Parts: sequence; structure tokens; C-alpha cells
Amino acid sequence: MSYISIDNLTTINAELTNYCNAACPMCARYHIDGKLVKDKVNNMHTSLAFLQEKIGEDVVKKLQNFYSCGNFGDGAMNPECLEIYSWIRNANPNILLTLHTNGGARNEDFWQGMAKLGVRVIFAIDGLEDTNHIYRRNVKWEKLMNNVKAFINAGGDAGWDMLVFKHNEHQVETCRQFSKELGFNNFTFKQSSRWSDFDSNGQWKEINELVVGEHTIKKVEMMNAPEVGNGGNSQKLPDVHHDISRKPIKCKSFDLEDNVEIYLAVNGDVSPCCYLGDLRMHESKSIIKDYSTVNLNDTSLHDILQSDFFKELDRGIQGMANAKRLQTCYFTCGVKGQ
Repeated sequence: MSYISIDNLTTINAELTNYCNAACPMCARYHIDGKLVKDKVNNMHTSLAFLQEKIGEDVVKKLQNFYSCGNFGDGAMNPECLEIYSWIRNANPNILLTLHTNGGARNEDFWQGMAKLGVRVIFAIDGLEDTNHIYRRNVKWEKLMNNVKAFINAGGDAGWDMLVFKHNEHQVETCRQFSKELGFNNFTFKQSSRWSDFDSNGQWKEINELVVGEHTIKKVEMMNAPEVGNGGNSQKLPDVHHDISRKPIKCKSFDLEDNVEIYLAVNGDVSPCCYLGDLRMHESKSIIKDYSTVNLNDTSLHDILQSDFFKELDRGIQGMANAKRLQTCYFTCGVKGQ
């Protein structure tokens, strides 16, 4: 059997920070009631020196993709964000670089610099001036627009990613048209699936609406809008009506013929993807006997990818007998209709 390794690794998704300028209430940073940041969010940055030492230029040269779409933070908040992307671009001129962001942080010079490096930026913009702040709390519209324009006018490849709720569903087509006027190259809209998690009192909640200050955020059913995965909110309740050992799984990380991906958490933990990214609070702990074996501060990337954790996950995804299969893999990447 061929396992994931440095030799076939194509993609790294790095959590550059778990700081964030925004306060989106259903983000994995927060409990589902939007009141408190979770205790596990310890406000750290991934440093350039750490990536240079623990990942290294030889690995970067072989990659096809590097992106940051963190579970708990916005990559632009890392003070070395530009330097990190510059180092990767210099090591691998042909690599596809991407950053996912709410766009409300940093100044225009930063965004112009990202454009000049050829970084594709996906801006999470959930409406227009009168609605974006309802979910993207603390993101100022004027600053967001100035940053967007600075990036696009400097030649940047920009995408607009919109989460649809009841309060902004009437603006989807207007946002699509506005994105074209601004010079975005892509516009997508989708529903959030982050409607269940533990509240600030430690109780599991499934909700259809959330009151945040003077606003009520309500779920909307859109037949033509896909759901976006739940990211760091991986504590889904088990469904006893499904046999998770049998359903086929299309894994974006272990597809050795296409994309071989890893997720690097800000604390140095390595997992196959962002859905499993929070290893220390996740069901993955049922497989991991020693966290040092999956952390770059203690173990080399080569040895992590050859660890019992990665091998057992691979065996489970392939449906091998007696292999441990995680509910998160089943729920997020299980083949629909099977």
C-alpha cells in the first residue's frame, strides 16, 4: 500500500495564525452562541523561521499548492504573512499560492504586495455595506473595499466567497454584479453548515437562528447553494442509523493520484485536512497515543507522515478490515447516496 509521504505531497494548508480581527459568531473560534472564544484558541502565529526549519525549501520546491484557510484565524493577521508567501514564491516560482481572508485587516500596501507575489486571495464577503457586518462582525466596509481595490488594481487575482443567510439572501445577484464591477475573477455563494456545536456552557446545541447584539442571523434553505463544510467545528453528533465503516469516502488528502494534502495547525500539529485540524479536541485523539508523534516541534514531517496515526487513517478511509474510521471523515467526505 502507498501511503502519503513527502515524495508525493502536493499541497499544504497552513494555519498561519489563530488571531482574527473579526468575530464571526459561528466561527470555530467561538461557541455556537457566539458569546465566548473557545479556551483552545491560544492566539499564536506560525513564524517564517518555523516553516523554514520544519518544512524546508526542499519540500516547498515540490509542492503544487500552498494556501491558508485557517480554522481559528485569518492568515493576514500574521505579521510575517507577506514574508512567508514571498519565501515560498522564491523557492517555487510555479506554485499556486492562495489566501482566504475577511479582508478587513492590514493596509493597502500589504494587499498590493500580495498581488505582486501572485497570491490568489479569496475574500469572504457576506453581503453589501448594510449586511456584511452582521455576520462578519468587526469588519469595516470602507477598509474592506479599500483593501479589495488595492489588491485588484495591483493586478491581484481575487475571488468573492459569500455565505448566505436570511438577512442577505436577497443580495446574491447584486453581489455577483458588484464583484464583476470591482474586477473579481470569481464569485461563489453557499450556505453555512455551522449550525450545531457546543455552547459556552458546554451544552450541545442545534440551532436555526442566532441572536447577536441587535441582529438575528437565520438559516436559509437554498436549493442551488451548496453547504460549506464545518471547518474546525468537528464535534458532530454520531448518527446511529448509519454504518460509518461501510460508506465510501472521497478523501482530498489521501488521493495519491490527484491531490495529497496536509493541514498544519498553528501549534505545529499535522493532520490530513482542516476538518481533522484540531487534533487535541477532536475524535482523532482516539487514534493518537502520543501527540509528539504528530507535532513538528518534536517530530520531522517525514516521520509524521509515516506515523501510526496517518497509516490508520489511510486504512480506515480505504475501508480495510478492523481499521479505525472517524465520524468526521464519514460526515464531511462520505460519498453521497451511498
